Amino acid sequence: MDLWRTVLEDARQESSPHDFDKWISDLRFVADDNGTVLIAARDQLAYERINSQHRPMLRRAWRKADPRGRALKIACWKDIPEDTRDLVGYPWSGNTEAVSKAEAAAPETSSATPGRHGSAMSFETLIVGDTNRAAVRLAEVTVENKQVHADVALIYGRQGTGKTHILRSIEKAVIRQDDGRRVTYMSAEEFMTAFVDGARDGDTRRLKSQVRDNDLLLIDDLQWIANKKKTDEAFFASLRAVTAEGGRVILTADEAPGDLKGFSARMRGELMGAAAVEVGLPDQEMRRQIVSLHANLIQQGQPNFEIDEDMREKIVATVRGPGRDLCGVLYSLQSETRYGEIAPTFEMLCTVLRRQQGEYQAPSLDNIKRAAMRSYNLSKSEIESSSKSRNVCAPRQVAMYLCREMTDKSLPQIARSFCKKDHTTVIHAWRKVKGQLQTDPEMVRQVEQVREAVFDIQSEGNG
Repeated sequence: MDLWRTVLEDARQESSPHDFDKWISDLRFVADDNGTVLIAARDQLAYERINSQHRPMLRRAWRKADPRGRALKIACWKDIPEDTRDLVGYPWSGNTEAVSKAEAAAPETSSATPGRHGSAMSFETLIVGDTNRAAVRLAEVTVENKQVHADVALIYGRQGTGKTHILRSIEKAVIRQDDGRRVTYMSAEEFMTAFVDGARDGDTRRLKSQVRDNDLLLIDDLQWIANKKKTDEAFFASLRAVTAEGGRVILTADEAPGDLKGFSARMRGELMGAAAVEVGLPDQEMRRQIVSLHANLIQQGQPNFEIDEDMREKIVATVRGPGRDLCGVLYSLQSETRYGEIAPTFEMLCTVLRRQQGEYQAPSLDNIKRAAMRSYNLSKSEIESSSKSRNVCAPRQVAMYLCREMTDKSLPQIARSFCKKDHTTVIHAWRKVKGQLQTDPEMVRQVEQVREAVFDIQSEGNG
């Protein structure tokens, strides 16, 4: 079908080479059934992959290509009515000329093309800072195929901190490198779904082949298979099959190895023996870079999507969550602009932030002091003292700096909260910390640590 070939050409440009070759190009046109065009995925695993990651893109491409405005339906081959299957015949055993023509006609596209959300996860779009540097270095060593002693690694951290981005960057870089290594990315949920479907049908050979025949296996969100005994056993066997042949396995999870629950003793032992590295929440500078990067990506398709410095700083100051939350603000703001009909404004941004974050409540001065005390292990009497010891003076200055940055309290009010008579002490502390933030990464880390402690205390409902 000529229209389907056109859709495949568009899909190739909007997806990574690996995803196109492995999943999208394997789709088959089946029939035009009363105004609905039916496309088949070979099996449940392929269907789940297409459904979760590529269906919206394929539907957009279809709407653009089809002048008759027909609906596009994608289904697993085994779920298509038997009479239709009998009439069409098994489409993967026949002539694949249509797909080959589409592949030949499609222009070569860099997998790192910015502005394409299907291909945005690459090293080129990965913001690196202190909170993820170790994990990114692990990824780079993996791509470089340097010798390491651990054949299993676990990248862990809370949702939205970029673990999937790191795995996808590895996958894309290894494919682009084309050094002969076989690599597969799969979520643990996809593995579980494919295993359950295969076990139900009495045939898990396709899953075994897909997972085990790899030099590099990338499995995302391992916690999905916790408390699934049979899936746990199958996954452990697959993991061991890869490493037994000299391959590597990189996993991601929401918790550190010692905190992951619901795994068998054998699987838990494998995790405890893995090279574990944490990714944390982005610091302030990383947040700025994330906002700038993704605003620029949106702007490539929507030229009037301009985020000035005040808007960027407003997002960074308000959103304390992971990079995903920052992107959510930008995507909501893009929707607020009706995708290019109007340009974004500061007032529009404030509306979006209120929806996402709720009304901002400034912390109390007491809570900021408590956060500094908690972070630096100081007592109330110490932080309010006149001590000039660096171990006390520096934390006090950080607390004073945040009191001025995070509240609208006056300088005399801040000074009184620290039992100081002269508000010039606060001015001196603010200027000193602000200056150090420009040149001292350790000061950046400490200020962010205390800031996060402030939010934690607020979430605990303390004042």
